[in-house]
Amino acid sequence: MNTVNELIESLTPEMAQDLKRAIELGKFPDGRMVSEAQRALMLEAVILYDAAKLPEDERTGFIHRKKTASGILDSVPDLIPSKDIAHD
Repeated sequence: MNTVNELIESLTPEMAQDLKRAIELGKFPDGRMVSEAQRALMLEAVILYDAAKLPEDERTGFIHRKKTASGILDSVPDLIPSKDIAHD
């Protein structure tokens, strides 16, 4: 393989899932730790793979935003609740 695009094209869905798991856990399936440099490269590969192979709403980092009647996107709600806000 000579290019990043060739690498991305050669990934299977299972391989991409393994990369995502290694990023999440910080280690490979065989238990070896993932370095920060490896994590950055794997994250880039996962994002490129998702962009090439998956619909937008299934991609890593996708945030669903509804449009208002005027076509303007609603603001994104706070995804991380604040300790100062009462929760139900």
